Amino acid sequence: MNKFQINLNVGNRFWTPKGLGAMGMEPTQAIAELVANSLDWRTENENTKPLIQVIISKNSIEVKDNGVGMTAEELQNAIQVSVANDNLRPSLRVRKGMFGMGMKVACLSLGWKIMIHTRSLSEKNIEHTLLLNTRELDSDGVSNEYRNNIAGESTEELLNGPLSNWTSGTSILIEDLSHRSLTAVAVRDSLQEIFSPEISIENVSIQVIDRENDIEYNCGKIEVPVYPETIIKLDELNLFINDEVTGNPVQVKGWLGLMKTSSSGLGKWGLHLFKNNQVIERFHQLPSRLGGLMPKNPHPKFGRTYGEIHLDMCVPSFHKVGFDYSKESWKEAAEILESSITTIMLASEEFKAGDHEKVKETIKKVQKNKRAIKKALSNVIPTVTTTEKIEAPENAIILTTGDWFIIVDPIIDKLGENEKNKPWIYHFRKESRELAIIINEESPIHRNLINSNSDDKTISLLVSWAISDCILLLLCEEFGYELKDAVAFRDEQLVWLTSEKGGSNEG
Repeated sequence: MNKFQINLNVGNRFWTPKGLGAMGMEPTQAIAELVANSLDWRTENENTKPLIQVIISKNSIEVKDNGVGMTAEELQNAIQVSVANDNLRPSLRVRKGMFGMGMKVACLSLGWKIMIHTRSLSEKNIEHTLLLNTRELDSDGVSNEYRNNIAGESTEELLNGPLSNWTSGTSILIEDLSHRSLTAVAVRDSLQEIFSPEISIENVSIQVIDRENDIEYNCGKIEVPVYPETIIKLDELNLFINDEVTGNPVQVKGWLGLMKTSSSGLGKWGLHLFKNNQVIERFHQLPSRLGGLMPKNPHPKFGRTYGEIHLDMCVPSFHKVGFDYSKESWKEAAEILESSITTIMLASEEFKAGDHEKVKETIKKVQKNKRAIKKALSNVIPTVTTTEKIEAPENAIILTTGDWFIIVDPIIDKLGENEKNKPWIYHFRKESRELAIIINEESPIHRNLINSNSDDKTISLLVSWAISDCILLLLCEEFGYELKDAVAFRDEQLVWLTSEKGGSNEG
């Protein structure tokens, strides 16, 4: 048996009774953070399905996994503040526990006494253990006899220990609990809600074991009952936002829809917001005037509104109980999602009023607009008249000068009071070279051409008209084209008018 020294004197006052209390999480949130860290430490062995067990007893909580485990040095790092073992963890783009504080804050939010067993995949027949009783730490965080003599032990594998015959993994046992007792069912329900994507997409097994009653619960994917005809699939809208860290464009994914049962009384409606397949905010209802995504203030009439939105480009707050609303990526997400979220909220309001047919018409209009936009965009041709090799995305429209731009899916929405008579407007994002077009559904052109009985072809014709007109303006105003050259280019883009693919000669 070998001992290794544990140093908690890391230049801060975290490891004191006062410091520990200031950093606390809610119990279910703390357990979720430990599960998230276990997900970070999964093995890449295809023959080993990731397994995480949460064992609930009357006087203890244990979280253990069959992941890569830790060496003595890595265990030392794991209990220091803001130190992470990045040589084994995935990159921050896919990490679940993101701040190097998960184990520390989570464990001490649950109880005062921590016992860790771990076996590293990089070592054979070695198990490291550490017992930490934080009640014995000094309150000033300087030094005392207990603090100076904390040590872990390295021994041969303990076959009768919590890791049993597992090749590698980690067990964290928290005793001397500092909160009310939790039920296994409540923990299971919370973990299912938070890690539903991992369970369904990443083939992870998360079990909650009720030790007192000898019952094992397997966490499963939660299916929210929604009306299929109301679903708006965000993946199909091709919404991209630059990542706050890397600057690379990342797609907004997910869906919105109306729940079959209103949950306004329970408050369980709104948006589940994900990052890297982990829920960061549940039932987000915060209005945009306070920094949130919801265009309207929370109200029971919106109680059927539901959605699951993946914002991998946005930055969570420190404890991952929400996103950082001050970041540009979050503000851009609120802007580009406003139209779709408003549609679902209005549909919920109409449903509340008993006008179910109007709900269907509202969603039907959105779906029809999406089909028309997709049809129009499919007929825009990426013109190339230069022999030079242009490095541009596949969906880019390349100009004769070698410049290029991308058309993002146009939006059919209302414009502000000062622009209410304009048929459409455009915005050009120079950094990403994206041409964004908003078609005004309250303009005279739209009102006179489009009604509830309009078919996809008519709407597609209007969208194509808007695209070609905005391309003309873009070339003149942003790329310095002479009007005659811009018109010629625009006319080439209008090939859809006479083509069998989408032209006016159909039928």
